Amino acid sequence: MNDAMQQKPKLRFVEAFPLGEGQPGMYALRDPSELANDGLTVSEAALFLLSQFDGERTLATMAEAFENRYGQPVADETLLELVERLEQSRLLDSPTFDAFLKSLHDEYRQAPVRESTCADLWTSADEARNYMANMLPNTNGQVATDRVVGLIAPHLDFPRGFPCYREAYGVLTGRDCPERVVILGTNHFGQATSVVATTRAFQTPFGTTAVDESFLRDVEQRCGQNLCTHEFDHKREHSVELQVMCLQHLFGADRFKIVPFLCPNPCGPSGMKPYDGNGVDLDAFANAIGDTLRAGGGDTLLVAGADLSHIGGQFGDAFQIGEEFLSTVESRDRKALERLIDREPTSFVESVARDENPTRICSAGCMYVVAEALSDAKPELLGYHQAFDDEQQICVTCSAIAYTIPA
Repeated sequence: MNDAMQQKPKLRFVEAFPLGEGQPGMYALRDPSELANDGLTVSEAALFLLSQFDGERTLATMAEAFENRYGQPVADETLLELVERLEQSRLLDSPTFDAFLKSLHDEYRQAPVRESTCADLWTSADEARNYMANMLPNTNGQVATDRVVGLIAPHLDFPRGFPCYREAYGVLTGRDCPERVVILGTNHFGQATSVVATTRAFQTPFGTTAVDESFLRDVEQRCGQNLCTHEFDHKREHSVELQVMCLQHLFGADRFKIVPFLCPNPCGPSGMKPYDGNGVDLDAFANAIGDTLRAGGGDTLLVAGADLSHIGGQFGDAFQIGEEFLSTVESRDRKALERLIDREPTSFVESVARDENPTRICSAGCMYVVAEALSDAKPELLGYHQAFDDEQQICVTCSAIAYTIPA
């Protein structure tokens, strides 16, 4: 037997989508981390082979499984060519990919700042400032009589999330500029399975805001973990940056510092624990944030950039979205949000996870941390919004929540 057939290749996590009409039985592969060289289109039979790339099976074993399923052999050369194609596309978990990823990590850590991923939203700095002034007008907030210590705002793009950005950040009108803002985002594209921080200053069209490394180290000490191991995950992630831009517009980019974290999803089988065992449990991280906040050391604002449900063909749904279904989604969203308003963060996560999170609420992790860390603050639901595109048949929902303490 060809020695090469004893390889045990392992596919990185990829998503497969049927191409639909015109290309029946064909699937597009997508790398959620966006680190692959290019997308691949494969047949149903090839997709079956890829499902065998688990790092445990040899190519010879895969060939046998293929023949058992389809009643015909697959040539050794075909399997070896598939492995080579996957390697070149950076879809294999291999030493080649590890070296590539390390080079990206090194480049990110050596850069003086984390460069904006949203700079191309506007053609000029003046256009950016005018847009933000229109979205976040200088008006009195709904809870101005109390001091705002926490926010939950969207991480949708500004045009779709506009109503809830306006509601959330409107309550900061008249508030003194905080010394620091701890910002919690969702890790959409990264490698980490637990909480991940970064020490890179954030550069946006509104300026550059530095990281409060002292506060970050205090949190790490309480967690007993280095939270920056996978900090490259922040490079392409937008959920923190969108909050930074709102805060820079309101307070000035150099008047406060940030402490950025990306949070995992606690609604899977492993719950609060990272599914691969690498990193801090999310509930322990929430306690560390709360303890660090209570330890004092200046005025701190805690913000989560969080969206709720994701429905439509882009997310794998095959049905038509109508008013009745949108009403059902809103009811489910609001029932989950009620758990936050009732100061029951664990019940909130359980509500989202029920029935395997059918509407794909993506940010339960960072919302849970805000609620748990600010358990003494009063939450208030300021707004709920469904960004629905009827033509594209896509809907993403979001909310605005403020956490306050007596002034």
